[in-house]
Amino acid sequence: MATAVNRLSLTHLRLSEETPQRLVKAGSDAPAVLLVDDHVSNLVSLEAILEPLGIRMDKACSGEQALRFLLREDYAVILLDVRMAGLSGFETAALIKQRERTRNVPIIFLTAYGRDDAELVTGYATGAVDFLQKPFPPEVLRSKVSVFVELFRAQQQVRRQSELLRQKEAEARDAALRAAGYIDRLRDFAARLSEASTVPQVCRALFEQGLVAAGAKAGSVNLLDTTGEALEVVDAIGYPEGVLNRLRRIPLTAAGPLVEAVRGQQAIWVGSPEEWSERYPQMDMKGVQEAALAVPLLVKGRALGVIGLSFARPRTFSEMDRAFFTALAHACAQALDRVHLTAEERRAHAQARAAAARLQMLAEASNAFDATNRDLTVLLDTITRQVSHFLADACTLCLLADEGTRLEVVACHPAAPGGRPLLPGEGVSDFVLRSGRPLLVPELSPEQRLELVGSTALEADAPLCSLLCVPLRTQGRVVGTLSVGRTGPGRGFTLEDQELVEELAAKAALSIENARLFAEQQRSQEELRRRAEFEQQLVGIVSHDLRNPLAAISMSAGLLEKKGELTEPQKRMVWRIGQATERAARMIRDLLDFTKARLGGGIALHRQPTDLRDVVQQVVDELLVANPGRRVEVDIQGEVRGEWDSDRIAQVLTNLLGNALAYSPSDAPVRVGTRLEGESALLSVFNGGAPIPRELLPRLFEPLTRGTLKEGQSTRSIGLGLYIVQDIVRGHGGGVEVVSSEQHGTTFTVRLPRAVG
Repeated sequence: MATAVNRLSLTHLRLSEETPQRLVKAGSDAPAVLLVDDHVSNLVSLEAILEPLGIRMDKACSGEQALRFLLREDYAVILLDVRMAGLSGFETAALIKQRERTRNVPIIFLTAYGRDDAELVTGYATGAVDFLQKPFPPEVLRSKVSVFVELFRAQQQVRRQSELLRQKEAEARDAALRAAGYIDRLRDFAARLSEASTVPQVCRALFEQGLVAAGAKAGSVNLLDTTGEALEVVDAIGYPEGVLNRLRRIPLTAAGPLVEAVRGQQAIWVGSPEEWSERYPQMDMKGVQEAALAVPLLVKGRALGVIGLSFARPRTFSEMDRAFFTALAHACAQALDRVHLTAEERRAHAQARAAAARLQMLAEASNAFDATNRDLTVLLDTITRQVSHFLADACTLCLLADEGTRLEVVACHPAAPGGRPLLPGEGVSDFVLRSGRPLLVPELSPEQRLELVGSTALEADAPLCSLLCVPLRTQGRVVGTLSVGRTGPGRGFTLEDQELVEELAAKAALSIENARLFAEQQRSQEELRRRAEFEQQLVGIVSHDLRNPLAAISMSAGLLEKKGELTEPQKRMVWRIGQATERAARMIRDLLDFTKARLGGGIALHRQPTDLRDVVQQVVDELLVANPGRRVEVDIQGEVRGEWDSDRIAQVLTNLLGNALAYSPSDAPVRVGTRLEGESALLSVFNGGAPIPRELLPRLFEPLTRGTLKEGQSTRSIGLGLYIVQDIVRGHGGGVEVVSSEQHGTTFTVRLPRAVG
């Protein structure tokens, strides 16, 4: 019975063997697996086992049918029964491996019989990748088949990518050829443009080479007008007259690709009549073009105009086409800009030559003004001479009188007999003074000459033919006039001459103002110098004369203190008198030193060999007596000797230590240090407390400068201590520096050269 069923199944399979049996839908891209067995039940079992993999499966009931399937289909793996009627599995596998197309298809042998080593060797010798004995676990078969299915998918992906790569390479070769052609055309076009020196030549080059290379049938070059509000055609080719008339002048507010490209500074591409009708329904270009483009002419971010091209057939503009047309427009824009710059350069050269001559004249005149602006009288004469030399035959300079209501002639060149100016002064100058505007008469009539000039030597020798009068302004107000005149026909003043005379007048007015200010400054400085000398002499005299009465007060206080008859209150009063006298003496001494420094060329010094250690110890001992309860730390590093005035150095240290004690907390120590550094000695004084205000540091060593004292503290200084310190140190050839901050306190450092010179 089973044999009959198998025969019926085989008959059915033979009738349909030309069409592979599919498990999945036709047209699916799933990998295919070929199942080969001469028992239908085995094929059905294999289908059921592999169905979860979602693959396509073809069933063959014989080796012959399997070979026919392999002619039409590529399979991921073949499941091949070893013992079949007709061709056996081994024979079928051998034939499969002989074919070039199928030799690499993996084969898994299936057998229901016991296998021996000889059969395994035969199977693997015929190209099998595996050998399964029935019955086998379904999971094992699915696992082995899935491996080859995934491998097949990977191979298919590699093949597809290889094919795509070949297509891309072909496209790239075609693009490279097109690009090379475009580059050659652009190179020829650029060479042609390099020879163009006018706008028509640039347009001709575009039409004769760029237009042909682009495949266009018509084109136009439209540039912005001088107002920048409309496009005007500068050249066109291929357009009917009616269309060209519409393009002659297009306001930027209109619609259309040309103005749209300029407004947006982006190219417009229209590839077909349908696209044109959709974008510009109000513009009828039927019969004129099938495709069009408009590319702006851009130079440094600004639009010069636009290039318009029309095509006879619809066209798809590729990226390469767009790049080519954009390059054409860029080359044209550069050429047009170069032509414009060349023309501007020629005009600029001509203007520069004229301006250079004017600048040379202005420079020479200005130098002459500057050379004499310390003497007002000489300056006024120089102004009229220079202006006459460069621009005119005669020049008159008028300035407002001291009361500021009338003009006076202060200089003229040349002068008529008797010193009178050769040019009119009152009427013309008064008009310019009142109006504040220049007056230009390019050509004087005989009546005007007679009215303005009258009978003069200039009139007798050569008649005055042209007159120019400009105002002199200082700080926005008119302070005078400058009049120039020319004789002889054909030499009338022009507007350019007027501008030049106005520039000269401005420089002259500035020089006059500077001369006046310099004279005023000289007078003020002389007055201040005399006053300062008088005040300093007065301070010196008064300070010197006060020393005698103070000495008498001090001696009297000393005598009273020596008497043993004084009560305690009286002793305290005598002590306060002594202290006040000492403070007054110190102030007078500072005033005398200040006067000597200002009037006598510096404080006199008496140098002698001095050990700085002795000076420091003496000053510190004296200050500690006067400031009981304060602590002064002394750091003396070895012997510090030099050629100094010991009394003046003691005065320097006394002033610095006095300041340190006055401007530091009462419980904070003050440090004094000395050391050698090269050929100099360093003397430093440090104190803590609030730093010196930043705004006070730049003028700390100026006279009459004091810091802010602590609350409740009375002043013992008139602000000359640091000034005298600096003067004494400078007299020794040294310097004094100060560093002050909240974190590090305040340190004064005095640097003293050890030897003279």
